[in-house]
Amino acid sequence: MTFRQFAFNNVMRNKRTYAGYFLSSTFAVMVFFVYAIFAFHPSLSKGELNASVSQGLHFAEAIIYVFSFIFVLFSMSSFLKTRKKEFGLLVMHGMTNMQLRRMVFLENVFIGFFATISGITIGLVFAKMLLLAAENILELEKTLNFYFPVKAIGLTFVAFLLLFILISFATVAI
Repeated sequence: MTFRQFAFNNVMRNKRTYAGYFLSSTFAVMVFFVYAIFAFHPSLSKGELNASVSQGLHFAEAIIYVFSFIFVLFSMSSFLKTRKKEFGLLVMHGMTNMQLRRMVFLENVFIGFFATISGITIGLVFAKMLLLAAENILELEKTLNFYFPVKAIGLTFVAFLLLFILISFATVAI
C-alpha cells in the first residue's frame, strides 16, 4: 500500500470523522457555485442589466470566495483539533512529523476535490430554484432560463481546488 492509498483509505474508512469538514466544505463550494451561475447567466450579461450590476455581481463573488476561504480554514482547524489523539497514535507507531504532514495534506486535497465535485453537483440541482427566485426578486420582465453553466463550473472548480491546496499548505506549514 502506497502512502497515497493509505491517506485515501483513511478518509474513506473514517467517514463519520470527516463528515463535518466535508459537508462544510461542500456547502461553501455550493454557495459560491450557485452565485457564479447567477453572475454568468447569459441573459444578465447580454445587457438587460447595466454593466455596473455585472461588475457588482463579480465583486460580490470575490467577497464570497474570501469568506469561503476563512470558513473552510476554520473548519479545517477545528477538524484537526478533533484528531489529535489519532495523530498521537500514528506518531507512537513510528510515523514521522513529515509523514504526518504529508498525510494531512493528501487527506485535505482528497476531501477538497470530492467536496468541490459534490458542491458543483448540488449547486446544479438547486440552480433553477435560484434563477426563479432571482427573477422574482429583481422583477425582471424576461425569464432567466436554465443553462449549462460551463464558465461557472470552470471557475468554481479551479478556484476551490486552489483554495483547498492553499489551505493544505497552510495547515502543513503550521
